[in-house]
Amino acid sequence: MARSALARTSAGGFPVLLSIALLLMIGGLVASDRALARSGATAARIDAEQTRFGVSKLLSNPLVDLGGISDGLGRDSSAAHFSELAEAYARAYPAVLRLWVTDERGDVVRDTTFITGSPNAAAAAHVRTPPVRERGITVVNGGPGTVSVLELASPGMTANGRPLLARSMIDPDALLRGTLAAGPQERSASAVVAGSDTLVVVGDRSAWRGDLTYAAPLKLPSNTAIVLAVAHHHGVGALRPVLWGLSLATLVFFAFGMLRERRQAARMAERSAELERLYSEVARANTAKSEFLANISHELRTPLNAIVGFVELLKDGVYGDLSPRQVPPVDRIAASATHLRHLVDQVLDIAKIAAGRLEVHPETLILRSFVLNIASELESLVNERGLSFSIAVGASLPRIRTDPTHLRQILVNLIGNAVKYTPSGGIAVRGRFIGAPSQPAVAGGRRNTPDDSTLVTQSPDPRRPWIALQVVDTGVGIAPADQARIFEEFEQVNAGPRGESMQRGTGLGLAISRRLAQLLGGDIRVDSQVGKGSTFTLWIPVHPTDLEPTVRADTPHADGSTPAISA
Repeated sequence: MARSALARTSAGGFPVLLSIALLLMIGGLVASDRALARSGATAARIDAEQTRFGVSKLLSNPLVDLGGISDGLGRDSSAAHFSELAEAYARAYPAVLRLWVTDERGDVVRDTTFITGSPNAAAAAHVRTPPVRERGITVVNGGPGTVSVLELASPGMTANGRPLLARSMIDPDALLRGTLAAGPQERSASAVVAGSDTLVVVGDRSAWRGDLTYAAPLKLPSNTAIVLAVAHHHGVGALRPVLWGLSLATLVFFAFGMLRERRQAARMAERSAELERLYSEVARANTAKSEFLANISHELRTPLNAIVGFVELLKDGVYGDLSPRQVPPVDRIAASATHLRHLVDQVLDIAKIAAGRLEVHPETLILRSFVLNIASELESLVNERGLSFSIAVGASLPRIRTDPTHLRQILVNLIGNAVKYTPSGGIAVRGRFIGAPSQPAVAGGRRNTPDDSTLVTQSPDPRRPWIALQVVDTGVGIAPADQARIFEEFEQVNAGPRGESMQRGTGLGLAISRRLAQLLGGDIRVDSQVGKGSTFTLWIPVHPTDLEPTVRADTPHADGSTPAISA
């Protein structure tokens, strides 16, 4: 139930995480676009500031050199000298259209005109401008069909103290176009504007509708404010629509995924509820089955005990001596009743193990004497089949702490199966100590023997010490495909006809033995080859405090004799 609730919480939280991721993506996309826009605006501002200095210099230098002409004419105002100054000025500034000098009344003292390749140069050169007496730049609009030109004026003085004014007219397009065209790749357009007059435009005129524009005023002595304006396109250019397209596609994908996950979460919640209901039903059915098996086993044991008891009384002659014809049927009844009681006990053990009601009462045991006692009880069964029986459980093995009843049941099942499936040959019980790798020697000087190396790799936990108690037979063997199946309930290999119940069995012995071994903290493994026999290994854990070996004499029979079993 807790796992189902956690699964529902996780399934419901996943769409929430997707929603958060979706919002973060939208926020990141908007922030990225704004960052790109700010970056573009910053680039436009830097470009305008850098270009402003170049444009200001181009406009200031002709004005400064014009002042030099005024000073030169003040020393020598002859026509020849003026021509020399005018030619030098024209060479320095090819964009000059006209150069002239006026006196204090505005009358032209010297005048020269330069015709350039500009379509409106000739018309602009003959534009009449009002008198100017101060140094500065004036924007002159020649009227319809002409372009705006710049008039530069710089006052001077003759040798006799007469004031002069050197004036020049310059085509701004020819002067500034080269500088404005040499901008960065991000620049889409640039212009120089004086008031309502556009002096120069370079680039795409439609670029001024964009948002990445910047205007920088030029600090010049002029009667009209002159401004430099630049326009940039976005730095990512064509990548920006692609970025938006991919981002929107990703958002749609995430939204679709979120909706899909919500539907799956709803289906998972419904499925979890259905699984919880089915699990509850299975748990109730399993509990009912276990209770039924336990109850029916207890109910069957009562009449079975009575049958076995009365059969024993008949065999003992309590109700009179049996005739020779009555002895075989009574023996058959006793054997069948004993077998049936054994089956009922097995079913009861399975029910207890499944219900978790099987208790463990550990005791300290000396394994050699314990195995010898069990072997002495089964000696007659082995002799009836004509098999050899050997015990190789050393007296130096450490003591173990386990439940003797359950351990006895495991060994009886394993030895009984070995006898049952061994038509000829023999059976051996061997005990080996498998120490932890960090303990090459245990107390008493005992070390792992070379024979133990094969079992070390099969240890359930190599970090702990174990006793491997092996039941080895030379019987029919078990195929590799069946070695895992034999430990399942009601599973048998070559079980035989159902009519032979006493020989066939129920398939519960090995299942109960493995469960009991695991209940005791160990396990049972099998190694077998068809036609060569089987080796069942019972792994018994050893407590670290019981590693001191204990030597005890073999347990004798009630009459004082020692069991006829080779050690």
